[in-house]
Amino acid sequence: MTVLFWIVLLSAIAIVSIHVAVALGTLRSLLIERHMIAVEAEIEPGRTSVIVPARDEEELLPRLLHCLERQNTNRFEIVLVNDRSDDRTPEIMHEFADRHRGRVSVVTLVEDPPAGNPKQRALAEGVKAATGDVLLLTDADCWLPVDWVRTMSRPFRSHDVGIVFGPVIPGVKGLDRRAQLMDWYQGFDQLFRYQYTAGAAGLGTPAGGYGNNLAVRRAALEDAGGFEGLRYSQTEDAQLISQVRDSGRWAIVSVRSRGARVVPAPGTNLRTLLKQSIRWSMGGLFAPDMKTRISYGVVMLYLTISILLLPFSGLEASLAIPAAGSFVSMMMLGLIAGAINRPGAWYWSTLLPNILISMVAYSLVTLLTLARVPVTWKGQRLPSP
Repeated sequence: MTVLFWIVLLSAIAIVSIHVAVALGTLRSLLIERHMIAVEAEIEPGRTSVIVPARDEEELLPRLLHCLERQNTNRFEIVLVNDRSDDRTPEIMHEFADRHRGRVSVVTLVEDPPAGNPKQRALAEGVKAATGDVLLLTDADCWLPVDWVRTMSRPFRSHDVGIVFGPVIPGVKGLDRRAQLMDWYQGFDQLFRYQYTAGAAGLGTPAGGYGNNLAVRRAALEDAGGFEGLRYSQTEDAQLISQVRDSGRWAIVSVRSRGARVVPAPGTNLRTLLKQSIRWSMGGLFAPDMKTRISYGVVMLYLTISILLLPFSGLEASLAIPAAGSFVSMMMLGLIAGAINRPGAWYWSTLLPNILISMVAYSLVTLLTLARVPVTWKGQRLPSP
């Protein structure tokens, strides 16, 4: 056996071992969640605020507001942030606030933000207007289960919890076999990615989460410098988690019970999905903190190299080993995601093709990220990290 064979074999064993650790972290995060639900059930968290930034969301915002009206608790306030909308978004917000006087406030932003992440500024202004000790964040294009507020608030009964994040599964609600293949892939993609974030949190090294399904204790946010004090990143949610983690004072936990599962509107086309994936990849590969950059980079760069080597395996069979290591690793997390979350028959029937597609897609996104492809959000180009 050649030196090359041992190099690629040991690298494959290493990447599978990393994913075994992530899998164990995912299971540990599940145990932590169950413990938090069972303990101190009689203790109520402090006042809760739901903050919703929106820009030009007249089509989907009414659905989100209806979900907030249907929550099985009314012990929360709502802060709606109109971020320079040019459609009927502000009218919809004010009409909703008029129907719920005393519980709903509207923040209006009219000036273009300075260079940076515009959503970060919108969130910062929403926090200023909020009065809650616990801040729940979501987006205008989301559908929320009726017990979302209670589910996301419950872990804050433990006074050391600083951040709670939950899964995001686009297009899964109501899916059947007639659904578009892209919707099925997005549902898999988001659920699969969540295993990495939940696993990292379970291992005590959180490095990411979803900003449209996230709750933060105000004191933890202040320790991180507030949204206005976050170091620049195209993914402000991941950067918030990193800075709260690095403060060393707060626990960061994931929840995955059905009450925490947010369903955003799926991307309308492949171009939209690609842009979103590149933005997330930028936030990982070029994260301001080295822990996130290394943990994300090791996994994604290994996958990309393994795919690039695969065409040459006809010349040297051992070059297929890294791709096999990537496949085994991803299939393991995919199986765990399905077993824990039980998303439905659609997930299992498309798991194998979605794993194979994602191996190629993630590698392409990594290459485009390394090439510093420009990223836009709501029509505004974001500065390169």
